[in-house]
Amino acid sequence: MPLHMPEPSQMVPDKIRSKLSEFAEGSKFSTKALRGARKGQLDITTPHRVFTMGLDDVASGAGLDRAQPGGWRYLVEDGGQLIASAEATERDDGGGFELSQFTEGPFVAATDKAVKAVRKLPQLAAAGFELRLLRIPALYMMALWLHAAAADLLVPLAPSPIGKDGKAMPAAEFFGDLAEEVRPAAQPGPPEAQGPQIP
Repeated sequence: MPLHMPEPSQMVPDKIRSKLSEFAEGSKFSTKALRGARKGQLDITTPHRVFTMGLDDVASGAGLDRAQPGGWRYLVEDGGQLIASAEATERDDGGGFELSQFTEGPFVAATDKAVKAVRKLPQLAAAGFELRLLRIPALYMMALWLHAAAADLLVPLAPSPIGKDGKAMPAAEFFGDLAEEVRPAAQPGPPEAQGPQIP
């Protein structure tokens, strides 16, 4: 079975494409690749829903059932060349979605590489997995989340605090490895000792 990429309502990709065009037209991008992108060549691919877990959730031994759905993330291409990601989040007033960020960090290339790798997984032949993204901001952790009724697999994206970048792991193994990171991170300390903000 192919990897399933669910589509949000049309307003989400429309909003992102509109902002891409607006920023490119007005030279509003502050990052290198997007600043040099060609307006007519920009497009978005690989839609996936973003889920977030807090440090307390992980420290308490909670699993994916505690992951909270947030926005939608797409990969941004310039003439077919991957250059960034774009994310839209739901407005607090429930009035649709708005663009929250464009990103050119290391997780962009890591996402593309991991998606290509998981398409070759033998497990896809047995179950249709839905592509999601799990984010744990306090640990600077992002992972592809392959969700199916029968099983969930997580693929850490580089740079990952637990290593195993690009390896598909059962949820139990993933959270077991995270436990070693969570214990010291969960201890109180000065602000500079806390994890980075959302990647």
